[in-house]
Amino acid sequence: MKWMVISKYVLVAFIVITLSACGGGGGSSNNPELIDGISSDKPDDGIDGTDGTDGSDDQTPPEIKIITSSLFVPTVQVSAELILASEDGVVFECSLNNAPFTRCSSPIVYNNLAEKEHHFQARAIDAAGNVSIVAVYDWTISYDDPLYRDQWHLKNTGQTGFDQNAGRAGEDINVEPVWDSCIDNSCRGEGVRIVVVDDGIEMSHEDLKENMVLGKSYDYLDQDVNPLPGDHGTNVAGVIAAEGLNNRGGRGVVPRANLVGYNLLEVHTVENESDAMTRDAVLNDVSNNSWGVPDGTGRLSQSTAIWRSAIDTGHRIGRDGLGVIYVWAAGNGHAEDDNSNYDGYANYRGVIAVGAVTHLGLRASYSERGANLLVSAPGGEGCDTDGIVTTDRFGEAGLNAGFSWNVTDYSSANYTACFIGTSAATPIVSGVIALVLQANPNLGWRDVHTILARSARKNDSSNADWQTNGGGLNVNHNYGFGVVNAEAAVLLAKSWTNLGEEKIISTPVKQVNKEIGDNNNIPVTSTLNVASSGISNIEFIEIQFSADDHDYSGDLEITLINLTTGTSSRLAETHGCKNDSCLPYRNWRFGSTRHLGESADGDWQLVVKDQLAEDKGTFQSWKLTFYGT
Repeated sequence: MKWMVISKYVLVAFIVITLSACGGGGGSSNNPELIDGISSDKPDDGIDGTDGTDGSDDQTPPEIKIITSSLFVPTVQVSAELILASEDGVVFECSLNNAPFTRCSSPIVYNNLAEKEHHFQARAIDAAGNVSIVAVYDWTISYDDPLYRDQWHLKNTGQTGFDQNAGRAGEDINVEPVWDSCIDNSCRGEGVRIVVVDDGIEMSHEDLKENMVLGKSYDYLDQDVNPLPGDHGTNVAGVIAAEGLNNRGGRGVVPRANLVGYNLLEVHTVENESDAMTRDAVLNDVSNNSWGVPDGTGRLSQSTAIWRSAIDTGHRIGRDGLGVIYVWAAGNGHAEDDNSNYDGYANYRGVIAVGAVTHLGLRASYSERGANLLVSAPGGEGCDTDGIVTTDRFGEAGLNAGFSWNVTDYSSANYTACFIGTSAATPIVSGVIALVLQANPNLGWRDVHTILARSARKNDSSNADWQTNGGGLNVNHNYGFGVVNAEAAVLLAKSWTNLGEEKIISTPVKQVNKEIGDNNNIPVTSTLNVASSGISNIEFIEIQFSADDHDYSGDLEITLINLTTGTSSRLAETHGCKNDSCLPYRNWRFGSTRHLGESADGDWQLVVKDQLAEDKGTFQSWKLTFYGT
């Protein structure tokens, strides 16, 4: 029998690899001319039968050995070359990671292998049809991104923060199975473009520069393509697409996605807002917006008609008509009684409003509640406890400013563990969306919204606010439909049938004109009946409400109830306003995702209560607009 081998490659030191071989060997040799005492230059005799004939009566299975496994790391992409040795004239069948056996040849090379355990099997079949025993080779690849161990939002093992308080294992976005699902390590956001609308990105950062799309960022200060670095934007960009697998820092949710930065917050005008939503919309897949109206005021802050029109334009022309997906921070003002539905940007139907949770899977203390929330994601509670690890401006320019905050952070100021807020949760969702679009690039923007909601994980299961809506979905004012689940979202995307053409149905404005009793628990109610809407699957509801003679809107608690299903949407909560300056509700537009999957037909009731003393007013009017199919 003639044996064939190829010598090993050199193993690059910064990849940690453990190897084991079984089922027929796996040893290696530095001498390709002599393996197990059998010379590789033995004359070729063909296939020898056991009786010395030409092998036509051969019933002896051939032997097979995996002589060596070599691992090579060009530009931090791991490849494995597996050498199969057997007698001449055989054919090989191979399987990696329990896939079906398929015909293969030696050497067999696998490129860009994922970071996980790998299980290789091979068998030989001779000309007489005899099949060898299965030879097995197992090995584990583990990359050494030094800060990945602290990125609980990607993999929560119950690790502790700097204060040694442990998280809850499993309270993460479940992204590793997505990364590991592609044999060539290509499920990491390749080809998906995400624009970070913020204050700028440190584009030359060691963990970002390989993913930046040159010449496509925009500087609103100098009107060129080279915006100056921004602190906040650099943090956001790293959460999305820090390169990873490169022995530096940590990883983004999509370590190989494409990044673009628009520094809108440096010159924040109405015109620039519109431009930032539509610039290069045909090329941009996801727009990340970790910004919004000022937090902690309790006031109503309406978005501009120009901005809303820009969002609608991005949906119409973006991604060749499939629509840009706009992701928005729900807000950090809960401690000061803010609700995300008081923010006319975060409660618009064209965006995904994102809340934040801690490493225990609980609502972060600052994260605003709201019927407009779609999903939540890790955002952390504090720097020492469970901040989100990400890239930072070089040196002392960024969040990790040489320990000047008197908090614990990394010794390398190019990274920080102190990024927290819905600003940190939002780019995590943007990253998950990139994985969804990579799995199914034909999804429309409405499809992505629905997939995230339907695949989200129910966290904080004992929270009393959870309600099962008429569409069979769990929903909570603290969390939306739950924490994003990358694996579930990608699996759903792969089998998803796109939603049909969107239907929009508005009721007439209903004039109510009833006085709201001051500081009592007696509600004023009004009911609308919807019939023959043609919408059996609600995607979003806009609620227009007026009580503009009530000078202190914070007195009012406002709830929408689908009387058919019992699902309720708490639109406003009794609260105070900064400097006691609560603006009245004058055709205010609330938003609700909570009725996803329900029918629009039926009776809908709006319930209004005044639960603070002094100010009085009238429930004047309201109307509903349904979006769905």
